[in-house]
Amino acid sequence: MKQVSKKISSVTTYSSMACAIVLVLGIFYFPIVYYTFLRAFITLGAIHVIIRSSIAKEYLWAAIFLIIAILFNPYVPIYLYQKFKWIWIDLLVALLFLMDFYQPKPKKEEKTKHKQTIRRYHRDKIY
Repeated sequence: MKQVSKKISSVTTYSSMACAIVLVLGIFYFPIVYYTFLRAFITLGAIHVIIRSSIAKEYLWAAIFLIIAILFNPYVPIYLYQKFKWIWIDLLVALLFLMDFYQPKPKKEEKTKHKQTIRRYHRDKIY
């Protein structure tokens, strides 16, 4: 069970890196098909981060990526009509995905071994 959860978390982590790479490539001029793919891919990546953040109770991070998912959704697209504006948005969102990728991992708490002691109460002693 732990191996499955590790694989799932690594997939979502590497999806953040893949989203950042796709966004940086979006700075260059490509056919419109690439930008449609970019919108769908970034929306799915943002949904992964939202789910992982809500499980970890990082609600601010989930809200930021909810805005990203709305901005990049391919079903009701938001058009800015100028490539220059999208370049800055792509770079900012790529930076956010990189921050998600390089988040410090929580340290595992070491289990302390408690020495079991036998309590002896002298008042209950029978003579």
